[in-house]
Amino acid sequence: MKYFISAAVLLCLLALAAGFTSQPATRIGVYDSRAIAIAYGNSNEMKEFIGGLRTDLAKAKDAKDEKKANEIELKGRTAQVLAHLQAFSIGSVAEILAKHKSEVNEIAKELKVEAIVSKHELMCLGSGVETVDVTAQLCKIFKPSDQAMKWIADVPNHQPLPMLDVLLLPAEQ
Repeated sequence: MKYFISAAVLLCLLALAAGFTSQPATRIGVYDSRAIAIAYGNSNEMKEFIGGLRTDLAKAKDAKDEKKANEIELKGRTAQVLAHLQAFSIGSVAEILAKHKSEVNEIAKELKVEAIVSKHELMCLGSGVETVDVTAQLCKIFKPSDQAMKWIADVPNHQPLPMLDVLLLPAEQ
């Protein structure tokens, strides 16, 4: 009986020691950039951007400033290409999220993650690293409509398209 108690105590001490020496998992927040692009693309923030372009274009046309009008039109078409890369492929949404850094930091703090990165950019995970999907929380920053939420919910059902294929998509007229 004495040996049994000694062995049990020894096992407990070994278990405790192992617990103290093993590192807790590093938690990394990951998101699907396509979902963020859809949330942003349907947000008031994006509507204000487009509205600003339209206003600037109208002013340039009224002033008969063809050069400025052409620049604004090109900016609009290029923004559409970028939106397609973000929503259909793995185009970066870092610029979008950077505008909301304090909210992103709050989400990281709330979910106890050390970093937040696009899951499409995360190439290698070492042992002891745990990923936490933060897509839904990041999308909420943009207050998506019910329709946008349906599109966002459908994103995981589709593989991202290759960027080259997205660049070949026709721009909306």
